[in-house]
Amino acid sequence: MKKAGDFVLLEAGQKIRIIYSEKENSAVKCAIQNLAEDIKKVCDCVVEPGNITGRTAQENGPEIIVATMDTPWFSEIMPEAVLPALEKIRDAQGVGRWEAYLHQISDNSFCIIGADRRGTVFGIYDLSEQIGVSPWYFWADVPVRKKKHFAFSNDYSKADWPDVQYRGIFLNDEEELDAWSKIHTKDDTIGPETYAHIFELLLRLKANYIWPAMHVNYFNSNPENGRLAEKMGIVVGTSHCDMLLRSNQNEWTPWLKKKNYENIRYDYSLSGENREIIQEYWAESVEMNRNYEVCYTVGMRGIHDSGFVTEVIDQDTSLTQSERTEKKIHLLEKVISDQREILKEVLGEEKGNNVPQTFIPYKEVLDLYDGGLQVPEDVTLIWVDDNFGYMRRYPGKEEQERKGGNGLYYHASYWASPGMSYLFFNSIPLAQTGNELKKCWESGIRKMWVLNVGALKPLEIDTEFFLRYSWEAGKNTSNTKDVTQFIYRWINRNFSGNFGMDAAEIYNLFAQINNVCKPEHLQSDKFSQNAYGNEAKYRIDILKDLSDRAEKIYQFLPEEEKDAFFELFLMKLQASYYINASFYFADRSRFFWEQGGMQAADSYLEKSRQMDRRKQELLYYYNHLIQDGKWEGILTPESFSPPPTV
Repeated sequence: MKKAGDFVLLEAGQKIRIIYSEKENSAVKCAIQNLAEDIKKVCDCVVEPGNITGRTAQENGPEIIVATMDTPWFSEIMPEAVLPALEKIRDAQGVGRWEAYLHQISDNSFCIIGADRRGTVFGIYDLSEQIGVSPWYFWADVPVRKKKHFAFSNDYSKADWPDVQYRGIFLNDEEELDAWSKIHTKDDTIGPETYAHIFELLLRLKANYIWPAMHVNYFNSNPENGRLAEKMGIVVGTSHCDMLLRSNQNEWTPWLKKKNYENIRYDYSLSGENREIIQEYWAESVEMNRNYEVCYTVGMRGIHDSGFVTEVIDQDTSLTQSERTEKKIHLLEKVISDQREILKEVLGEEKGNNVPQTFIPYKEVLDLYDGGLQVPEDVTLIWVDDNFGYMRRYPGKEEQERKGGNGLYYHASYWASPGMSYLFFNSIPLAQTGNELKKCWESGIRKMWVLNVGALKPLEIDTEFFLRYSWEAGKNTSNTKDVTQFIYRWINRNFSGNFGMDAAEIYNLFAQINNVCKPEHLQSDKFSQNAYGNEAKYRIDILKDLSDRAEKIYQFLPEEEKDAFFELFLMKLQASYYINASFYFADRSRFFWEQGGMQAADSYLEKSRQMDRRKQELLYYYNHLIQDGKWEGILTPESFSPPPTV
């Protein structure tokens, strides 16, 4: 309801102009275009994007003014009355804060001001979310909340900026996303059409960074991928096994073939021509990406995420084990030194010295780092969890003081041997994740945070929680510090009916139960039926109750919201119950069979099969029926190797 003194931004039938400069960065213009479409979806307005050139007085209705503070045309477009408020997004030295934005009302204008290009973008998408467009409108089909009008109080002002500098995701073990892309895009793999949606999602979640898909293809294969990331404002990097923006698993062999190089191995211990060709391979990648805002991983591991290959050292029988380790350390230091020289040679001395660089002491590389490996001070160290949501290491006092700072690589999805992987859905409780992130921030891990999200769906809530936390990690008042409140607000923001608190209780207990044993890790007789008060029955009863409670929320929602609720919430509750119940009833059948109760054994066997059929029906519904088959191929846990969700 409108109140006296409100600033009415949107009104049905009203004309609204978005004023900006055509000289603005492409990322800002992309976001402005999306804002115009968002406004049309929310409120039946006539939206007129307009250039400042030839600007005339607005006859009726308000205008949205968008500008980036560090541009020469800023003073031409921004009302003078707004200028004093710019101090809100400047630091103590008067410099605009990294990716900061300001919302400020001035007379008949709603001003969106960014300290830099992404600050402006985040300010735009913040407004989109406030008026009723969820970041998940595409990736989870959350419907737009239509309104006849939307207003702010006249004294509304908002200034915000991130606490972690680089915040993003890693598309890893992404075969399901690739299968979806082959069906639904013209790229026949994860390419520009898919990345356009992913980049937009990240920006709407106020993220800025990605490690792109590496299993199914390689990012450099289509030059449009890099151009699109730069155009939209996304920083591209690579994980612990891919150096200088190369993706070795799929890129190394085709590159050798294209160059007609033979008998060349990805082994830096082989000096001479072999080493020179590896350097050429890296240098060409730097050249391809030299005009983009990117981050270069330095160091070296083997192809296919294997260990550091050092044949010359390994086969030298004159060396002791400690001497081999020492030589590997010196060789890896040589690798990093040569890579940094490549950056300076290709990018120029100044840019080569200042471009973001990361080193990830993960797996066997961590042992070399602990053995004394010297990493240049301006390189960001990326620390890694144990793959199950617990941090293994935090930077020490000297590491905290490094110029390059410290980063985080965290898992919400993990591919490994059977019994270790979890790729269907994540059950690490958000409370556990939040506690680990809190410790990371307090330990000085503040430069870069990356979350392994697998194929992205159905890890929506985990993705948003992580990225929101990285934005507000150091703020005293933040939405992510209280997990129950986060889920409560998240549900109520995306769905009507005020079911947030009930959903929060359901989700917290769901994660706790499944984190005890993930669906991928279930085995026969995992939980006893005759000890601890029949722990198997107790577990199944809880999961059924949670599934039933979630189903009741689903039934109360309007039809247009049901698909989104199923994708974001209900599916995981039902799948968890069906999978656990199929094991429970199979174990129950065997229990009675061993006691000679054949009729009961047959009955429970049929119940187990029934639960398995329901799981199959659920997966079919997700892939083929919701949104008329929009998500076909995206959720196939039984066809993924190695850990089929039995």
